[in-house]
Amino acid sequence: MGIHNLDRQNRCLFSKWLFGLINEDGVWQNLLRRKYLSNKPLSQVQYKPGDSHFCAGLMKAKADFLTCGTFKVHEWENIRFWKDVWLGDRPLSEAYPTLFRIVRHKDDMVAKVLGTVPLNVSFRRGLINANRIAWFNLVSKVVQVSITNGQDVFRWQLTKNGLFTVQSMYTRFIRHGIVPDKSPLWKLKIPLKIKIFFVVSKKRGNPCQR
Repeated sequence: MGIHNLDRQNRCLFSKWLFGLINEDGVWQNLLRRKYLSNKPLSQVQYKPGDSHFCAGLMKAKADFLTCGTFKVHEWENIRFWKDVWLGDRPLSEAYPTLFRIVRHKDDMVAKVLGTVPLNVSFRRGLINANRIAWFNLVSKVVQVSITNGQDVFRWQLTKNGLFTVQSMYTRFIRHGIVPDKSPLWKLKIPLKIKIFFVVSKKRGNPCQR
């Protein structure tokens, strides 16, 4: 009926802060980076007992936030090779799940992996058959990545211009909770609350037809 879930809405609002921390420079961004990130990449920061409620909110929103965007990498030491979206439209852990299951160091940064030739990746057992083919496929994509200087950019995938909006993230929450993203319902030019009402009525049985 258009009534927002407050927990989800809160995570969306905290995600707006996270987007600014990665992509923007200013007084408040530098203050929060010193206070909460301590020169660590966002993906490596965890909530610690004694941290503020604000920090707890940022950390609670972080996982959902990072899955909705992709990094254009410049400072390679800040991006996780397997878990962040930097090569393609999803994390390499999802694109190559069988490799990810047997890799020894799942949180290594891109800079560490690309720092040697061959790539600095070790597995718990030898690569054979399908895993060997998958690894050659991954390496062929990685070696095509060009290294440039500059600051990392996090592009939001839920908007055409790549910029974060609270509405786009909240809509994603609703879609995942009620009906798949690919449903043609979401493309209709009608208010969001009407789309939600239609889906809920369809699932429960339309009371107007009883």
